[in-house]
Amino acid sequence: MRTEMSLPQFLRFMARFRRDEKINIYFNSTNTYFPGMTIFLRAIAAAGVWCLDMHDDLRYHNAGIRRLREEGIIRILRACSDVIVHAAPTLTELFPRSRHLGNASHLRKLAHDLKGSTGILIIASFDERFDFDFVSRLAGYCPGMQFHLHGWTRPNDDMTAQQLRTLHESYTNVHYHGPYATEDLPEILGSYRVSFAPYLSDSPMTRYIDPLRYYHCLNAGLEVVSTNIPQANYMRQWIHVVHDVKQCAETLAAVQAGRLEKQSGYVPITWEQRVDRLVDIVSALPRTASLSGTHPEADAAETAYSSSIGRGRSFE
Repeated sequence: MRTEMSLPQFLRFMARFRRDEKINIYFNSTNTYFPGMTIFLRAIAAAGVWCLDMHDDLRYHNAGIRRLREEGIIRILRACSDVIVHAAPTLTELFPRSRHLGNASHLRKLAHDLKGSTGILIIASFDERFDFDFVSRLAGYCPGMQFHLHGWTRPNDDMTAQQLRTLHESYTNVHYHGPYATEDLPEILGSYRVSFAPYLSDSPMTRYIDPLRYYHCLNAGLEVVSTNIPQANYMRQWIHVVHDVKQCAETLAAVQAGRLEKQSGYVPITWEQRVDRLVDIVSALPRTASLSGTHPEADAAETAYSSSIGRGRSFE
């Protein structure tokens, strides 16, 4: 159950929270925003198991002093944690002892209204990971295909906002529908048969991401075409991975014509499955055994705080 409270209320809640007969699980998904608060919470909270959620390379594009600062914060967070869980398997390069948890979706297969639908869905957080050049060349190469963009840019990211406007204004077959809320996803996804994810390939910005859009689209019943990033290759049993504009155009056309599909072999990946996986990870920890005596058993309810402003497990 999700509860909102003020910071003083939250600190009192954490200080009063007791173990009773269950083990407290503190799941920290706040990126590198609150290292001091993490240390303080660990000091005042009842004994439990602290899990650090590494869903990306949290240093991102920082350089110089800022990168050193981020690396220092990550070391603090690691020292405060009993286990690290990661999303994309490539994160084991940065955190060799972390355990794979992965992303998922709350959606299930939708009834699709596809009468006359020839549109290609591009749903994204528009930022430096989005390959505007690839989409521009694709739109020019396939004037008969209609590309429908849904998503947002970060506040004050004027450069990306301008790139998005230029793309939309330069091609009559590129349609930008603006930002959306999570509640809008069923209606949006139900209007398409295929989604395209144009990430920058061979980029440190996309090497460690596990995009939620993959899971949302696949769970909803769409075919997914993606540029070549590690997570797409990891999921290539269900995702069509393309390497250039020509291959992408041919793949999209074949999917739309019903000549190419991977959906039939896909089984939805749900958050309930991820909770079970998290419980398995926590239950096997020495820390859990020491807290529970001879019968390790974890209560998987989140009792720690999570970030609503970071780049956590959001639409990547």
